[in-house]
Amino acid sequence: MKIHLAKILVWNGLNFQIIDFKQAQTQESLGSVIREYVAAMDLRLVYWCKV
Repeated sequence: MKIHLAKILVWNGLNFQIIDFKQAQTQESLGSVIREYVAAMDLRLVYWCKV
């Protein structure tokens, strides 16, 4: 099983946070999963990159 690793930079309204993100390979793209994850936490996605 392949694991995708990414760094996510988000804005919570007061400051920026960097989140380490891990995801097992699925049919959905990594970008879509990250956007859904950030939206569910009620944060604003600034930038993400694969590690």
